[in-house]
Amino acid sequence: MTAYRFRVKFDLDPTSLWRDIVVGADRAIAELQSAINPTVGLDQDHLWFVGEDEDYWDSAVKYQCPQEYEESLGGDPVLRTERIENAGDVTIGEMTRQLGLEQYDRICYLYDYGDEWRFYAILKEIVSEEPSDKEPAIVKKKGDPIDDQYDSPEAGGNDPPLPEPLYSVLPETAVPVADLRELEERDDIVHVIPLLSLETGFGTVCERFAIQFEDTGYVLENFQPGWQVVEEVERADKTEEELLAALTDAVREWHAEIAEISGAMTGQHFDEETVEAMHVELEMELERKGYGHL
Repeated sequence: MTAYRFRVKFDLDPTSLWRDIVVGADRAIAELQSAINPTVGLDQDHLWFVGEDEDYWDSAVKYQCPQEYEESLGGDPVLRTERIENAGDVTIGEMTRQLGLEQYDRICYLYDYGDEWRFYAILKEIVSEEPSDKEPAIVKKKGDPIDDQYDSPEAGGNDPPLPEPLYSVLPETAVPVADLRELEERDDIVHVIPLLSLETGFGTVCERFAIQFEDTGYVLENFQPGWQVVEEVERADKTEEELLAALTDAVREWHAEIAEISGAMTGQHFDEETVEAMHVELEMELERKGYGHL
């Protein structure tokens, strides 16, 4: 009884297009791939592989689509620098063991060797109550599918408007921190946590924050042209404090992702100390609210 929940993100714009997919441990990697393409707007007419982390072509192991693997018979082992596996034979459970995947670790997926549609998947959760033979299922999503896969991949997407609890609250630009704190006086808002505050000539403003309503929590970032939800956490059967804990976990994961994205763009390496420094306002706010243990 084991399944895995992966968050599959479009590499060029991971905040605008992603899908959460739950798949049983006994299902083949190729079955997961077959669930990804239709939901993101891609066909099944090209070669592909799944690899380690976000290494893509540099991956030390490639789980090739069955067609490529069978036609090449795995290739010439003398000439290969990577290990090649058949994605039609290797199960999701076997892949997680082979790669040593733990929660929040990543795999990469490259489709179409010409256009190179790149996605990466974060292992969000190991679900022990789901059957191991569970077929891949889309359980959560953000962003419209790709309009035309034969256009060159490029960043950007048509994000839907902010959810209504936020749409009427936030201006398009950064929000004064004082205004954010005042939001907690509303009956439907439980917590507001500034995460990236900047001093300006007009006072302290916030470019990133978390907000917790009674049933849902959001992590928001102020990009061009305005605010975007980068993570949504549903209450489900959580208590108020458990929802806050899940929201803070989402913040920490987002900070780690920001560091990775920045590192990929600049060529710099951002270590754990850098990521921890990004948590300073989060930790201060939790202490102020009496939730320092989270």
